Amino acid sequence: MNVSEALLKRRTIRKFTQEKIAKKDLMDLIEYARLAAYPANLQPLKFAIIYSDEDVARIFPLTKWAGYMPETGTPKDGERPTAYIAVLGDKSIKSSFEVEAGAAITSMMLGAWEKGIASCWLGSVERKKFMEEFKLSEDHYSLVYVLALGYPAQESKACEMSDSVKYFEDENNVLNVPKRSVDEILIKL
Repeated sequence: MNVSEALLKRRTIRKFTQEKIAKKDLMDLIEYARLAAYPANLQPLKFAIIYSDEDVARIFPLTKWAGYMPETGTPKDGERPTAYIAVLGDKSIKSSFEVEAGAAITSMMLGAWEKGIASCWLGSVERKKFMEEFKLSEDHYSLVYVLALGYPAQESKACEMSDSVKYFEDENNVLNVPKRSVDEILIKL
């Protein structure tokens, strides 16, 4: 798979097989994030791999999934991620982390897809409870996002947007993600 294929085919997945991801593959994702583009090269992000069955189970109740599909978009038992990577901002380096987190998470998602690992970028996380659960200092770190990971147990594809941005499952249980057309997003100067 080349970069273009990964960019065109990678989609968010919310249902996963229960096959464990090799620790080496998770460490590769951290390496991709480490080498991402960072403004002023400050590198203010830290990463925590959540991998053990016990720790993975502790995170799931702190997350919310698929706001457009509350009944079918949340993974059920047997479909949940098998690992997570928490993206944390180091407040001793910088106070805001959105740009850096976007670059790091995108790098990890593309690298994961190349390895056959699916991902879901989670922004709806009970951050305070997460920090307490894992005994992380809110004075020093800010939980920016969590990346859910696992091998895909569903298919997801981009489709042309007609009247709504809401993603949906079709009659074959394929997740369809409406995307605006190039004509709609391209501003011609």
